[in-house]
Amino acid sequence: MKHRWFRFDFKKNNHHLMNYHSHREFEIFYFHEGKAKIIIQHHIFELLPGDIVLLNGLTPHHTYTMPPHPYVRTTVEFLPEFIAPILKSMKSMELFDGFLALNNSIIRMKDQANLVYFKDCIARLDQLISRRDNHQTIHSLVEGQVKNIIIDLLFEINHLAHTPLAEIISNKNEKDTLIEKMIAWIMKNHMKQLTLDQMSKEFHISKRHITQLFRDSLGMTVMEYVMRCRIDHAKILP
Repeated sequence: MKHRWFRFDFKKNNHHLMNYHSHREFEIFYFHEGKAKIIIQHHIFELLPGDIVLLNGLTPHHTYTMPPHPYVRTTVEFLPEFIAPILKSMKSMELFDGFLALNNSIIRMKDQANLVYFKDCIARLDQLISRRDNHQTIHSLVEGQVKNIIIDLLFEINHLAHTPLAEIISNKNEKDTLIEKMIAWIMKNHMKQLTLDQMSKEFHISKRHITQLFRDSLGMTVMEYVMRCRIDHAKILP
């Protein structure tokens, strides 16, 4: 469901490739079940059920699903300026810290039982928006309730145990680490005239191997990735 300042979206077994994208909204991404990866800028993370990802929407990101494995996720996106006055009055602006960090944040709980209240907030938001779509509640009241639930989510996320991003990075396999190095190199040089020959020389591997790595890990060719970097860069230019 899309609104002027927030979006709520639930997807189940939708394996359509989500291209690299960015947006103004902060995003709470909750991975219910299945097997998938999320790529945030040039970092690749293999998602586990129960993972909560906090995204500053302006950071280029996309998910890569792995059919025939299931893929079930919920996203809550909201413009921070609609929540900020309330948080400021509560002296709780630090609840935005996870979204404002340049490397974004991933929360991975060791005990899924700790997610009970978080899941309840997601369920309440889903139910509220469903009632709104069915015209069972007054629009202005729904907007206020949505803000309250999003703030509840932010407080709950703040209390959940965080797995430091560096620890998640250290658990990557060799292929993902190599792809991340290539992505970082492309992002640094994407405005130049890049070729597979240059990449092959830079990383000392064959062009065929590079092409296969990008298709397997990102679901796109190297040149498609370069073009998306250029488009995303143009979006954030003043």
